[in-house]
Amino acid sequence: MTLRFRTLSNVAGLLALSLAVSACGESRAERLARELSYENAGRKQERSADDIAKVPPHPLRTKLEPLLTKLYSGNRLPDVLEAEIAVADPTRPYELSAGVLSVIRLKLGLSDAEKAKAIITATAEADAWVHRAKARKPYADHIHKVMRSFGDDQKVAVLQAYGSLKLLNFFNGEEGATAIAALPADVQGAAKALQSKYVGSKEAVWAEWMAVKMYARREVSRDEPFKPVLRAIRKDLGHKEPEPITWEAAHDAVFKPWATQINGDKELFAMMSNLKELADQEEFRNDTHTLWVVEGSSMVPSKAKGVKIDSALGFGVHREDLGGGFQELTLVFSKRLKGAKLKRAYLQSQIYRHLFTDFMMLSTAGGDFKEKQVPDKYDPSYAKCGSQAAIDTFINNYRSKYPLAQGLRASLDNSEKIMARSVTCIVAECSPEIRNPDKNDVTDVEGPAPGSRLAFFQMLARFENIEVDMNAMRKEEEKSQDVLDAEAFLKANKNEHL
Repeated sequence: MTLRFRTLSNVAGLLALSLAVSACGESRAERLARELSYENAGRKQERSADDIAKVPPHPLRTKLEPLLTKLYSGNRLPDVLEAEIAVADPTRPYELSAGVLSVIRLKLGLSDAEKAKAIITATAEADAWVHRAKARKPYADHIHKVMRSFGDDQKVAVLQAYGSLKLLNFFNGEEGATAIAALPADVQGAAKALQSKYVGSKEAVWAEWMAVKMYARREVSRDEPFKPVLRAIRKDLGHKEPEPITWEAAHDAVFKPWATQINGDKELFAMMSNLKELADQEEFRNDTHTLWVVEGSSMVPSKAKGVKIDSALGFGVHREDLGGGFQELTLVFSKRLKGAKLKRAYLQSQIYRHLFTDFMMLSTAGGDFKEKQVPDKYDPSYAKCGSQAAIDTFINNYRSKYPLAQGLRASLDNSEKIMARSVTCIVAECSPEIRNPDKNDVTDVEGPAPGSRLAFFQMLARFENIEVDMNAMRKEEEKSQDVLDAEAFLKANKNEHL
């Protein structure tokens, strides 16, 4: 018998095959099993719950459950194993495989008290990975972004900082005390020792969090699980959480008309804020983390009244890092500035504000330093030198497009000179730590601060008007008289047979 069908999943083909083999005594159940095997061929089989290796309950975890179930937000506590593992930090003698089926691996040889402390600490760290319905995006996405942006050391710092913050918040409240009281007597001592450690060193725990790079803190602090924990700890430490400042409320009276023009133009707002996503723009409009004020104004907060005005910028800067991943900035403008000069300084301050934490620019410039990253103390220098170049580039490219830019004059109108000045500026600001080889070094082919030069070049592209550049490319060169004469001769003597 010859069977003709294209695939085994073809109904007619399966029927023919069934008829063909039924004569050989195959049962109906056997035929169905074989047909299912054809259908499932090549498919990845999902593991059932029975296939997952079951970890027997660790006796210490069982004793600690009255505390762990209050500390941990998930329904299933992490499993606990003891294994031969190597640990880099002796104060954290465990490995954590976080997630839905999280597992804590304890280093062999620990005492019961050390095991109990490690289980509590690792469970607090694992709590960060529990799914939270109100989260803006999964915790794993935040962590991967931190890792890609800053490397494994900052990823580990964020992971461990959450565990410490969670334990401080937990042990500092009534819930923690109640949970400890519910523990068996033989594990209460370890839990109380941890409570004393965290509650007795609140500022040290906060310092651990503040040691994480600001941009990495910003990435996680605005979302679950960090946001509620940080809010509670700030309140406990007496760190006043700044009230949100809307875009309109952030501006002194003289700046409000210009702020309104920026806010009313989508393209201009995105350029001045360096925010492309609508959600990020709205968040910034609702909380700018910035004040734009003039010397002597009633809007100048007391903490910023002694700010020194930078004559090159036209404004002075008071900044404060309150732990949320933002620099709370107060930009105080010289009362001597009027008209176009004040407007220019204001527009430059908009760029200064976002360059202060421009990760792409600072990351690219990092190669100019020994540690391959820009030291935090030089962030204001990059904001200063970069914004000077950016405001001139913006004026040169958009003076005719935006009414807000009309009447402004750039200090330089040549892009190469603008770039050269920005490099000279940053070398002067960051010497002697920034790369600046001797002028007589014949082996040097890159010159001073090559990474910063590239960083500024990439950043300035945001302030280039592509439409203007394309028009310039389409503009025909003026023809010489010889070319015009040649074209006239060819036109008068064209070969009609061609």
